[in-house]
Amino acid sequence: MSSGDKDNGISEDSTLAERARAGDPGAFEEIFLRYRGQVYSLAYRMTGNATDAEDVCQEVFLKAMRKIGSFEGRSTLSTWLYRVAINVSKDHLRKKRRSAEVLRDDEIPEAEVKEVPLVQQNGGPESRAISSEARRVVQEALLELPLNLRAPLVLHELEGLEYHEISRMLRLPVGTVKSRIFRSRVRLAEILEPHKEQWS
Repeated sequence: MSSGDKDNGISEDSTLAERARAGDPGAFEEIFLRYRGQVYSLAYRMTGNATDAEDVCQEVFLKAMRKIGSFEGRSTLSTWLYRVAINVSKDHLRKKRRSAEVLRDDEIPEAEVKEVPLVQQNGGPESRAISSEARRVVQEALLELPLNLRAPLVLHELEGLEYHEISRMLRLPVGTVKSRIFRSRVRLAEILEPHKEQWS
């Protein structure tokens, strides 16, 4: 995205946020329709579970509706919503851990994995089966990363955010963001190493 496009995005988002703050009922519906897919995608990659992702997504937009007054227009709405989504995802996962709810392998059914493709699907049935298995394994590997490494990796590699955007979003120095992404890539490569041969 060029700086001109980004400036236009910030301007459009500021106008939309202003309408929402003024009580325009159509404004928040527009925000929801425009950004629901991105928020759900991030929530799914953070939680690894479609039901949890839906819960997180709903909570994100409820919080956004209550806190739209805190949106200052210095970034795009998507960046602001990503920050909310990361925090809600972390809180959701902590609550699940405290409740001793442990995700088992069979809690990530095939249909859920297909909703957020992590590997391109091309070719015939055999290559599609490999792609499907690869998506499942990559998602499970992501869930093995600690939250402080998972969040920056997902934001950079899967959501396409720049280091400085992640730095602002997570309130971390850019150097720390780069370091965590590097560490998460190394850890992810280690986790995925035993599976490399079956995909080649």
